[in-house]
Amino acid sequence: MKTASDTIYSQPPLRDKPSWRWRRWRDRWPIAVWLALAVTGVFCYVKSTQFGVLSGSALMMTQNLSPLEAARVKAVFVKIGDSVTNGQILAQMDTTVADSQLAEAEAARAAAEGSWEAYEEQMLGLLRSCDDDIASAETALDQQKGRWESDSARLAELKSMQTKRDALFAGKLITEIEEDALRPEMAGLAKELNTDQQLIQMEETTLAGRKNARQDLQQGLKLAPGGDVKEAIAQKTAAQTEILKAAVEVKKLAIENCSLRSRADGIVSDIGVYPGATAKPGDNVVSVVAATRSIIGYLPEVREGMVKVGDRGYAFRLTLPPLKVRAVADAPEVDEVPPAVRPSTAAQQGAVTFRAQRIVFELDGPGKLMPGESVQIRLTSQFWANLRFRLGLQW
Repeated sequence: MKTASDTIYSQPPLRDKPSWRWRRWRDRWPIAVWLALAVTGVFCYVKSTQFGVLSGSALMMTQNLSPLEAARVKAVFVKIGDSVTNGQILAQMDTTVADSQLAEAEAARAAAEGSWEAYEEQMLGLLRSCDDDIASAETALDQQKGRWESDSARLAELKSMQTKRDALFAGKLITEIEEDALRPEMAGLAKELNTDQQLIQMEETTLAGRKNARQDLQQGLKLAPGGDVKEAIAQKTAAQTEILKAAVEVKKLAIENCSLRSRADGIVSDIGVYPGATAKPGDNVVSVVAATRSIIGYLPEVREGMVKVGDRGYAFRLTLPPLKVRAVADAPEVDEVPPAVRPSTAAQQGAVTFRAQRIVFELDGPGKLMPGESVQIRLTSQFWANLRFRLGLQW
């Protein structure tokens, strides 16, 4: 009969050596591989969910070239899709009217410059005439005042004599006829004094008017009191010359503006007005989409603050290799996401309102983007970015 000591349970336990443990793990390596693949798959799934990336688009800067004044389009030198450079003439407006206005301005300037000498003589003559008129008015005023003073003195003398005669008549020392002998002359002098006073006022008004005319002429020449007349006239003519030159330059600028030039490198996206048609101010004759290195990304509201200025990542495109980007600015507010860059097609078609924070990215290396191109931005390393692209997981 067997006892408990004769069974297998009575045997001493085997020791778990490290080499045996390693062998067990090595024999089970497929499980570890599958587990790693599962973790990788979950990670890729999480990163590929609706808000796992930043949707965005390349900044599109469109320049619409239009004339400053209504004119006929004479020629368009590009077609849609052409690449243009900064300063290149894309369209030419008709300059017939501007050319005639320039000719008139140049003729006016030439005529004025040829007449400055005569103008100087004319102004000097006017000043001399004003001075002569003022001198004659002052002389007439002085004469009239002298006459008034003489008549006043004569009237005062007659009044004194009449007072004495009145006293003699009161004493019956003279007759009434002798007493009244001076009264007609006194009455005539009184009338003369009234007339003299009116004439004095008229002469003063005339003198003030001539002085005002002289002052207006002096102000027109910007001549300071006691200043050199010829120097003031020279400065006046120089200022008029500059005004006429400026008018000529304005007309030249108007002609220059008839040549519609590109203000940046880019691609012609549209031609709004063709040769022969009239374009008004604001009409887009040629539209150019400028090349850009900026991307506007939209960080979902639920992940607000998770992307900081200076963070680096990659912008994934549909078929082209990803481009390295860097966050350079972030908006301080949360806005509605434009439908064109919403995270999924279903979301674009739905009535759901998506809100996000705008993040500005710049290309952090070589490469270029098509204006308006849609991208998906991931803050990942170069290795994972290249791996996702090779596996076709960039979108």
